[in-house]
Amino acid sequence: MQRAERRGFAGRPAARASEPPRRVRRGFLGMRRRAGAAPPAAGRDVSAPPERPRRRIPPRQVAVVLAGAVCAALLLVVLRIDSIRLRYRLADAMHAEQQLQEQQSRLIVDVRRLRHPLRLAELGRELGLGRPERVVELRAAERTP
Repeated sequence: MQRAERRGFAGRPAARASEPPRRVRRGFLGMRRRAGAAPPAAGRDVSAPPERPRRRIPPRQVAVVLAGAVCAALLLVVLRIDSIRLRYRLADAMHAEQQLQEQQSRLIVDVRRLRHPLRLAELGRELGLGRPERVVELRAAERTP
């Protein structure tokens, strides 16, 4: 028993009924201090907390997390490929729209050229058509009750 007491493993001595309770000794930082122990800041780095032992993560949890990460990555790849395909289709549609607008503008120019009054008068002269001698106006027949 003497060895245990020397090493500091003996524990507190039992309080006697006749003695008043012992007062807790505090150091200069207001921390509890054991009797005979060095002050808490002597030879210790108090700026960093002591390292805790690392918890080991079960392999099953690691596998589940990795499977989830792989699924998320595959989903992102699929979405990216789909958006690229959609952009190509949009570019093709815009190119086709531009070509159709150019064709429409060319056709509008052709129609205006063909309907121009000077061209029609020249075409009429080539065909031997002349000014009409008289103009007949046809009115819609009135309705009879």
